[in-house]
Amino acid sequence: MFRFREYAIEPDREPDAEAFTFTGQCAVCGRLGPTGEGGGHLTGWMLAHLRAHPDHLTYREIITRPYRAVPGRWL
Repeated sequence: MFRFREYAIEPDREPDAEAFTFTGQCAVCGRLGPTGEGGGHLTGWMLAHLRAHPDHLTYREIITRPYRAVPGRWL
């Protein structure tokens, strides 16, 4: 016998949840910088990439945030 269940998706705030991570990306060439927690490392990588590629003037911040499925009522 199978039963169906509703689920909700929400940010994972459990103590054992994965950490938020931040990655910089050059919008011109697509190269990715190192991924780390906190995001403080991004500007250093972006400036180093800019020094190596003076015409690469636009960047992105990619944030990875953990989510989880939370069981709801049985249908």
